[in-house]
Amino acid sequence: MTIATTDTLTVHQMRAESCFAYLIADPATRDAALVDPRADRVTDYLGELEARGLRLRTVIETHTHADHLSGAAELRARTGAEVLLSAQARSEVATGRLRDGDRVTLGRHAIEVLATPGHTDDSMSLLVDGALLTGDTLLVGGAGRTDFQNGSPESLYDSLHQRLADLSDDLTVYPGHDYAGHTHSTLGQERRTNALLRLAERERFVSTLRAAVQPKPANMDAIVAANIRGLRPSGSITADDLAAALRGQSPPLVVDVRLPAEYRAVHLEPSLLLPLDELARRHGELPRDRDVVLVCRTGTRARLAAAQLADVRTRVLEGGMVAWQEAGLPAVAGKAHMSLERQVRIVAGALAGIGGALAVAVSPWFGLLPAFVGAGLVYAGLTDRCGMALLLGRLPYNRDGGSAGGTCAAPVAEPPAGTCAAPLSR
Repeated sequence: MTIATTDTLTVHQMRAESCFAYLIADPATRDAALVDPRADRVTDYLGELEARGLRLRTVIETHTHADHLSGAAELRARTGAEVLLSAQARSEVATGRLRDGDRVTLGRHAIEVLATPGHTDDSMSLLVDGALLTGDTLLVGGAGRTDFQNGSPESLYDSLHQRLADLSDDLTVYPGHDYAGHTHSTLGQERRTNALLRLAERERFVSTLRAAVQPKPANMDAIVAANIRGLRPSGSITADDLAAALRGQSPPLVVDVRLPAEYRAVHLEPSLLLPLDELARRHGELPRDRDVVLVCRTGTRARLAAAQLADVRTRVLEGGMVAWQEAGLPAVAGKAHMSLERQVRIVAGALAGIGGALAVAVSPWFGLLPAFVGAGLVYAGLTDRCGMALLLGRLPYNRDGGSAGGTCAAPVAEPPAGTCAAPLSR
């Protein structure tokens, strides 16, 4: 559904979990640009372009993403579109660089570039007539985190309170992420209700963001590296097609790159467990004369694995185990594994109970323990980010059971919701 029509260009929002991509088009010339495309949705974008009769001319990344794999490299390979990033970005994919005040021509019109660093040092926003695409600089009711990728609370303050200060209240704000069911807002609405925009005092703004300590996004280092390098196009296969191939005379080898605990809970049969963090030292175990299908929960880790296996004939299961199970296809339920959510409830309850008992029997100061646990649970409920879950995910119980040791970059699974948003307080 087209959710914004400007005087010159149309802006179509495309949601994938908590991420938004934007298709901008000149209806007269049929030229189009894609903003912040995800690698696992490239097929959807190409289908949308074909259905609308559009030609993809440009891919624009508002920043180097840490929570999802970019589809820019594959779109460039498949359509010839130019790829534009900030001049501050480290990228081997970009064919052009953008600076504050630049104008990107699209058909008969132009998109204005606003440098808005803070979430990352290469963050940009895009002004499309009556629409403002803010990437992770400004979210509905919040803003992007500033604690990784050269992020800076000071720079974010300048971007929100100075660079955007002269823009009209009537501008429709389209963010790069949302974790609460919003699709858009207006700049005026954000100025009235967004706590970070209402924090006019620079020192309070900076101290508020510096106090918001959060776990590092899952897979972050690997995802950032892949997005800088450019994720090479990887073949894919649907759940139904894989099911048919496994019944054929020359079935592919299914390689599951998830954590051992995830594999034990549910997996395809037959399949080989080869966790992503062990791939570098164990890739020699994979055959070079046989098709290999890589599987994870939704496809992110499988694509990262495919990027490391240039000498292996790989394809990625589209949608991963989630799509396989949604299709009603058979899977093997292995050793029962308690979910992290249940583990958090048990540990939190135990800590609260122990703290309460010690407060009565030993010292009232132990009452701080259940108070701390309660505050943590409230924070987790509001933000969908749980530090206790991150810690529990590193325990041997959640790691062991089918592979050798190693440090995993993804202690929980795919990037959890909310990983790029900055909370206002603990």
